[in-house]
Amino acid sequence: MKLSTALLASLFIFLSLMATTQAADKLRCATTGSFPPFSFMEGEMLVGIDVDQVKLAARRLNINMDIVAMPFSRMLVQMKEGELDCMFAAYKTPEREIYMDFTSVPNHVSSLMFFQRRDSNTKYNSIDDLKGLTIGLVRGHKVSEDFDAALDNGWFTVEKVNEHEQNFRKLSFGRLDLVLVNRHVGGYILKKTNIANIQTLPVALTKQPAYLTFSKKRHHTRLIPLFDAELQKAINNGTFKKIVGKYIAE
Repeated sequence: MKLSTALLASLFIFLSLMATTQAADKLRCATTGSFPPFSFMEGEMLVGIDVDQVKLAARRLNINMDIVAMPFSRMLVQMKEGELDCMFAAYKTPEREIYMDFTSVPNHVSSLMFFQRRDSNTKYNSIDDLKGLTIGLVRGHKVSEDFDAALDNGWFTVEKVNEHEQNFRKLSFGRLDLVLVNRHVGGYILKKTNIANIQTLPVALTKQPAYLTFSKKRHHTRLIPLFDAELQKAINNGTFKKIVGKYIAE
C-alpha cells in the first residue's frame, strides 16, 4: 500500500521529533532558587511557577530534566560555555541571543503593577494619574525611564524599604497610596501574609516576557517547537492558571 505524500511528511516529522526528544532526554537546566513565586527553595525542594511549568512540559515530552538552582550571573556564564543545556526564565536581549536560543512562548510575563487598598478609588492609566501620590518601592528596584523622570520632576513621592512585605503592610495600614511590584510577586506576598484588603490595579506600568532558553553550544534548537507547543497548551487548557493559583492570591 502506497502512503500519501502528506502522510509520509507527517510520519517523518513525528519520527524526527521523537529522535530529538530521545537524544535530549537528560537535560541539565538551571534557574535561580531565590525568586518566589517563580523559582525558590521550599525546604530541600526547588518549587515555583516557572519550575512547575517547565517540569510539566518536560514530563509530557518524556524528557528527563535535572533542574538545579544557582545565581543568575553563573547561569549566564555556564550557558555561554555550554555547561548547561537550558535555563529559565531569561529576558531576551541582543547579547544573550548570541549564545542562547529562546522559546517563542514565555515562561511568564513580568508585569509591574500598582497595588492599592480595596477601599481606595485610585485609578491608573498613565503616569499623570500618579501625581500627588505616595508609592512604595523596594530599594534597588528598577522601574522605567518615564517613571523615574516623573519622580525627578516631583510629580509623586516614593518611599523605599528593604522588603516587599514591609510595603504591603504599610499599604494595608493606609500609610501608602500605592505599592509598585511585579504582579506575581505581589500576589505571592498577599497569599503568604493573608492580607485581604489589598487589590491589583488592572493596568501594568511595564511588561516584559521571560523565557526558557537553550545553550547554542548544546545544539538543542529542534527542542524549541516542542517546548513551545507544551507551554502554549498549558496556557490554553488552563493548566498554567492552576499552577499560578498555587502560589499567588488573585
